[in-house]
Amino acid sequence: MERQILHIDVNNAFLSWTAVEMLKNGDTLDIRTIPAIIRWR
Repeated sequence: MERQILHIDVNNAFLSWTAVEMLKNGDTLDIRTIPAIIRWR
């Protein structure tokens, strides 16, 4: 059987989840409206 690799990029989802959580907690800044970069080490 040939080996297959599945890669799932969830950076955008992470930003969306974080934005929703921030707004639920009363933050007034919606981080979905500004450019963002996720740096992975």
